[in-house]
Amino acid sequence: MTSPALTAALHRIDAVFGGMTAPAEGCLHCYGADELALLAVPRTPLGDELLLRFFHKVPDHFTDHAATVRRLLPELFALLASGRRSGVAAPTGLGRTAWRSWPCEQVAAIEGFLDVWWRETLADPEPPYGVGAVWELCVDMHRSLAPVHDVWAAAPRGGTEDRHLGDWVAYRIDELLQDDPFVLPWNMDGEALLPGLRSWLVEHAVPRLAGHPDPLLARKVALLALAPEERWPAYAELIASAG
Repeated sequence: MTSPALTAALHRIDAVFGGMTAPAEGCLHCYGADELALLAVPRTPLGDELLLRFFHKVPDHFTDHAATVRRLLPELFALLASGRRSGVAAPTGLGRTAWRSWPCEQVAAIEGFLDVWWRETLADPEPPYGVGAVWELCVDMHRSLAPVHDVWAAAPRGGTEDRHLGDWVAYRIDELLQDDPFVLPWNMDGEALLPGLRSWLVEHAVPRLAGHPDPLLARKVALLALAPEERWPAYAELIASAG
């Protein structure tokens, strides 16, 4: 069931973007003319499959990609909030637009939905999509780590948010130790964002992982503060000492 806060965020999205249209023009290799025609009809439901096919295509498949994304947002965000579809993944259409340059009320509505959706995902012991998937989508749509990680950092210690953080770090720690840029959405500049991600984890994840079932996890995360030439000898020593 959608929470009151998420319902309010969806109502705001609908108030701002509902009724918008986009040109019924696009790639006729990927879409039928009848499918593209629906973009020009306000509030006509597209259905999950076509909605996602529109939302994940690269911008050059449409004559006005930004207008297409705005047309999709009420139905797309309602789909995300429902948790009924697991096939939503990055990269996203919203992440491929310069939406922060849109009118203020549009920017505020998008920020409001993403913030509530992320907060409620972290607070839910069993979120429909899983924290890792929502993290990736929010990072992709924001094109930034800060709005997502600021919420995590501000969460109370010892709660569900910390358990989710531990699960996410445990799943990703080997890639993080190897400086794998594909920890981040593949269409973002992982090389540029990795230093900030490592620093954030060292500062915020290490103290939150003190009670994690894996007693080495927090110590492994702490190694992210080291340069690779120092990290791997320290890692080998850590593993040896634990054995």
